[in-house]
Amino acid sequence: MKNKYRKHNIYLIAYTSMVLLWLVSVLFKAYRAEGEQILVHDGDYYDICDGWYDDDGNVYNIENIVFTKADVLKEKVIHYRIPEDCKLKGGEAICFFSRGMDFSVYATAPEDSPYYGSEEFGSRTIYEFKQNSANLSGKDIGLTVQVVPISIMDRYNEISISIVPTEYSAFILEMRIEKSSDYIYSTIRSRMPRFIWSIFIIFFGIATIAYTLFAVEKKREDKTAFFAWGFHSIILGLLLTTESQVIQILVGKPEFLSSLKYALALLICFPSAVLCDSITQYPHKRFSHIIGAVVAVLFVIESAGSFFFNVSLYRLFLISAILMIFNMIIAFHFTIREIRSKDFTKKRRFSIFVNISSILNYLVFILDLGVYAISSRHMTDWGRIARVYYVVFLFVVLIVLLRLAILRNKQAMLAEEYKVKSRTDALTGLLNKGAYIEKEAELTERLNKVRENGEKDFSFAIMAIDLNYLKKVNDNFGHDEGDRFIQSASDILRDAVGEHGETYRTGGDEFLAIIYGDDPEAVYQSVVKDLNDRIEKYNDSENKEIPLSLAYGHALCISSQNYSIHDSERIADKEMYECKRMMKAER
Repeated sequence: MKNKYRKHNIYLIAYTSMVLLWLVSVLFKAYRAEGEQILVHDGDYYDICDGWYDDDGNVYNIENIVFTKADVLKEKVIHYRIPEDCKLKGGEAICFFSRGMDFSVYATAPEDSPYYGSEEFGSRTIYEFKQNSANLSGKDIGLTVQVVPISIMDRYNEISISIVPTEYSAFILEMRIEKSSDYIYSTIRSRMPRFIWSIFIIFFGIATIAYTLFAVEKKREDKTAFFAWGFHSIILGLLLTTESQVIQILVGKPEFLSSLKYALALLICFPSAVLCDSITQYPHKRFSHIIGAVVAVLFVIESAGSFFFNVSLYRLFLISAILMIFNMIIAFHFTIREIRSKDFTKKRRFSIFVNISSILNYLVFILDLGVYAISSRHMTDWGRIARVYYVVFLFVVLIVLLRLAILRNKQAMLAEEYKVKSRTDALTGLLNKGAYIEKEAELTERLNKVRENGEKDFSFAIMAIDLNYLKKVNDNFGHDEGDRFIQSASDILRDAVGEHGETYRTGGDEFLAIIYGDDPEAVYQSVVKDLNDRIEKYNDSENKEIPLSLAYGHALCISSQNYSIHDSERIADKEMYECKRMMKAER
């Protein structure tokens, strides 16, 4: 029975250990790897964000160029001359992130260039890019890696970019001259830690759900809380995975992944509300249902708006923040109610801990959404606070859950111990009459099923035993000696029955045994022979003034007969009393 209560914690510890082992091994291998591992390449590069200029001579840092609504779909041309200290060796490219713009890159050989007038290395278009937005998303639309190949001869040329913003929040980030492979490697490497932590959060959510599926003994609300926590972790992990930009860099599709991010930010509100509702001792009965309905309706409206009217899904992020604020207020309300409760149990303390942690989690999520909403440039860093906090939160909650599980195990073990004691005779250690009544009901049900289903006969023997001379021992030597007399008889009877069945003390000097086997009659005869041998050996060794003596009888209970267990007990009692009469006559 102890394994029954421990197995769920074993599952949780095993899943968590596997995930942690995987995480540690990946990080360890990543930092020790050499050669062609993409996580260790940091190519030499030349930063070219500064030094751009327009036709009027205005100088720009390309990362700081800001567009307004009036600039949308209007061309802006800026130029750059590669400095002499930037050593081009061949194979380099102009690498950068762009979002929300169409652009073309071309090279022009000025009059002071040795390639002025050259058809091959003079004025030419190098690269063109058209933003395929499809109006799927908003703030991160078209955030893509751009690699514009250049030649060694372009050190003498003027590099120009013609930018046509498709939205006013368009921007360019991290422009540099570098080998394209090194740029991709270093970009992935810079985002890989947040990607790995995000995957860890997903795995932890999966482990929580898997653990909950095995937790059959837990109450319904406990299961709901664990399921909600698991799904919350999975959705948050997916959200942070898309934010890490690793998948976008590897497979492209920035518009789709941005839309997915907005949808996940809205969907996460529902399991958050369920977790808050299910962990609280006296929750609002319809709070999580209301949040779920609101999320479903808004999701349908926004999706339909995007499909039919080309409305950006970006507003989903803002709605998510509003719902999270509402979740935080409700969680705070639940926490106050729990703190004010007079019945301050350990489970209530755990509820308060989870609610406070949830409030902090909501607050961090809302702050991250706020930073995202007001930012116009470095939005690729969004989610850093939420990611770090949630990982810490997971470990803290795991420790608390394990402590709670240990406490529940102790309580379950104590309950099992009390149950065993309630079915055990305190003097002899044999099963008591209450245990026999339970077994009698169980065997009766089995006999009835065998009879109804026409299965192969099921049979067993009932043995009635009575201890002789107990009154005489009590009268002559006292009740303490009488108790020892009963204990000795019980030990002999238990050893004789052994693995063949179960032995019960049903009264002061009365015992019952149930004997099983393919041939219970033969097993009974074997038990009787062993019992007599043990009694004889005991009397010879103890040499008591009053010898130990047992009268016994038996009856078979067979499913093919119409006898009940009570009928068999009466037959066994009758045979036992006949044995007792014969023993008395012999004396």
